[in-house]
Amino acid sequence: MTQETTDSETVTLDVTGMSCDGCAERISRVLDRLPGVAVVTADHHQGKIDVRLEPGQSTLVEVRGRIEQLGFGVTR
Repeated sequence: MTQETTDSETVTLDVTGMSCDGCAERISRVLDRLPGVAVVTADHHQGKIDVRLEPGQSTLVEVRGRIEQLGFGVTR
């Protein structure tokens, strides 16, 4: 699901391998360091993370890559 506004885009990603709150927090901390990225929510129970992307900064490809570098899977 993608919601677009004139200033930012919020994307919901399905993330596999998140088994606890610590996993969700770890992903959030890493993504928070990317320019123009704000993690809106990370829910390990549902295996979903909502990420707000500011235009012209980090891309969805970069976000997915960071999550995968941490050892988690991204199916969308």
